[in-house]
Amino acid sequence: MSLLKLGRARLGMALPRHRGWLLTTKDPRLDDLFECYALASTALDNLQRELPRRKALIEEYEEICRNLQADVVELLPLLEARWLQRNQ
Repeated sequence: MSLLKLGRARLGMALPRHRGWLLTTKDPRLDDLFECYALASTALDNLQRELPRRKALIEEYEEICRNLQADVVELLPLLEARWLQRNQ
C-alpha cells in the first residue's frame, strides 16, 4: 500500500468525524500530510512493539501524530469551503 493510501486510511481511523472528507478529498496539501502521517504512525507502531520501551521517543511520535491530525483538521474546512464555492 502506498504511503498516501496508508496515511489516508490511518487518519480516517484516527479522525472518524472527518472520515468522509478524508476519503474523498483530493488536494496536494492533504497528500503531503497523509504521507507524513503514514510514516509517523508506522514508526510509532514499531516503537510501541519494542522492548525495552523508549518512552521519550514514543511520546515524541505520539505528539507528532497529534500535530499532524490537528493540521489535517485545520485544513479540511478550507478545502470544504473551496469545494462549495466551485459547486455553487
